[in-house]
Amino acid sequence: MAVVQISKIQIRRGKKNAGTGLPQLSSGELGWAIDSQELYIGNGAVSEGAPAVGNTKILTEKDDLFEIAKDYTYKEGDGSVVTGSDTANPVVRTLQDRLDDRVSIKAFGATGESSQNATALIQRAIDQLYLNNGSEVSVNDRVELHFEAGTYTIKDTIRIPPHATLIGAGSGKTVIQLDQPSRSVFTTVSDESTPGNYVVDGEYATQCRNISIKGMTLQSTAVSKGLVLQSCRDSYFEDITIIGPWVMADAIDADNSTSFNIGLSLNSKNGGVESVRNEFTNCHIEGFAYGVVSNWDINDNVWTTCNFGNLGYGVTFGKDMLVDGNQANGTSTGPHNNIISDCVFTNIKRQAILVDEGTYNVSRGNKFITCGNNGGSDDMPMHPVIGYARLGNESINDYFTRTKTLSYTQGSVITGSASILEGALTVTVTDTTNLAPGQLVVKQSGVGDFGAPVVTIVSVDSPTQFTVNVNHLTSGSVTFEIQSPILENVVYIPEVEGPSNFEWGFEHQVTVIDGINNTLFRLPQMVNQSFDIDYIAIAEQGYNGMRSGKLRLVVNANTDVGNGTPNVYVTDEYDYVGDNLFVDNISFDATLVDINNDGDFDTVVVKSNVVGTLPSNARTKFKFRVQTKQTDL
Repeated sequence: MAVVQISKIQIRRGKKNAGTGLPQLSSGELGWAIDSQELYIGNGAVSEGAPAVGNTKILTEKDDLFEIAKDYTYKEGDGSVVTGSDTANPVVRTLQDRLDDRVSIKAFGATGESSQNATALIQRAIDQLYLNNGSEVSVNDRVELHFEAGTYTIKDTIRIPPHATLIGAGSGKTVIQLDQPSRSVFTTVSDESTPGNYVVDGEYATQCRNISIKGMTLQSTAVSKGLVLQSCRDSYFEDITIIGPWVMADAIDADNSTSFNIGLSLNSKNGGVESVRNEFTNCHIEGFAYGVVSNWDINDNVWTTCNFGNLGYGVTFGKDMLVDGNQANGTSTGPHNNIISDCVFTNIKRQAILVDEGTYNVSRGNKFITCGNNGGSDDMPMHPVIGYARLGNESINDYFTRTKTLSYTQGSVITGSASILEGALTVTVTDTTNLAPGQLVVKQSGVGDFGAPVVTIVSVDSPTQFTVNVNHLTSGSVTFEIQSPILENVVYIPEVEGPSNFEWGFEHQVTVIDGINNTLFRLPQMVNQSFDIDYIAIAEQGYNGMRSGKLRLVVNANTDVGNGTPNVYVTDEYDYVGDNLFVDNISFDATLVDINNDGDFDTVVVKSNVVGTLPSNARTKFKFRVQTKQTDL
């Protein structure tokens, strides 16, 4: 039979906080507290199996979970960790306090959805957490503000006061995106600021300090600055990507002191309120006319394992600065004692590092890939990679892709093998894809012989055959190297320009072959300078011998016709082991060359001479490293 009506079910009810309060309910009996809107059920008797006589509260929508589960103990019940004086007295905190240990930007209304204007929401969160109505926040209140993964769109600059700690989900995951020109994504302020009224510099005791920003991308879609450190000290930045809209074809503002096209700017108020002792680790800057800029007295800032790419300039110190010796203006010396270490610079249009003002700045162990070429390749140099205008700055163990291209080869070495016929000019190989006319062919081993120790590719005839310039001397199988020729018509614009000492970051290797006046490698010549070339030369074929020594080239760039200058003087000191018959059969000299015919010698050409009884098929591997000393005279 169908159920057509259910009678009203009644349960015990009353006021919890009136009279004797909630009564003891029978086993399984429900009771409703009308005044507190709470629901209970009777436990039942212990004889029935209940753990204790009493009532059990049933959760409803009216209950406050924080009140019910308000206590928090780390590893409660685990026993492996004792948080209090003993296991019976653990440290107990409220759940509210435990959750407040970590502050999410979402607690202030920012969702991470790109369609939301998060400007006011982010600024309110930072102001409330770190400005505290203008009073310096106590140490206990310096919490971390977390930005979950997402894109936070802003329309104006976000001000960062002292002791702020902003942590994202990671570069490329948390994105702060500025959509307005002529602003900055983040700018630091002093703790003299109050919400809505920001003081930029302050004094030493109040200037921006001890901030930490980690794991986020600061992106500007219009011409604006990424991060501005305004008199900021003792702060740390890690896993930060700063991206702008600049591309290689865009112009570069002539004056970086007025430009907004800057990734990272470091400024100072005066000699006592400077941007000092800031650290940047694993940060990436790209898409700006200027990557890093400072035209102030800043010092002891460190960049480590950072990446700089697709920029007009990489790091510029004092480019548009007037040093007046006045500490009160923050323009006494320029940037000094700053270190750029173990970083990678890629596709920098002009100088990757330019120091026009400032001393004791160090570039150490950095890698520079296609820099200073106006967007072109390394065989089209236009600017030095590093430019130092003041004595006292250094380049230590830096690596430049330009070196190999401009010094001794234009491309990679290709190894091949073939069978050649006496009197023929053609060579058949498996693939000629990477070959081009003008490349050099050098025998490594085999019974066949080319017509000279080094022959030149005249034409690439098919996918498997090329022609050389000299008939083969004997028939047989031969293994050989194909090398690009040393550039002869491109000025060697130096890796490092200015009154500094620097050493090539890695060793290089070329081959000494039979003949007189053979170009071995090239060096840049711009000023009075010397080159110390540590080398080891080892016989590869034709004889037995090894020597270790140092070539020293001293260049006098001053014009003095009576004394035969400009000129280069060469000395060679070495030790030799091997067949004494060949101890002195290799010598080296150098000449100055004016490649672009502008009246100034611009390149040093180091040449090898093989004379005497050394066999004509002799080949000697020459491994070398160069140290340069330059002056500004």
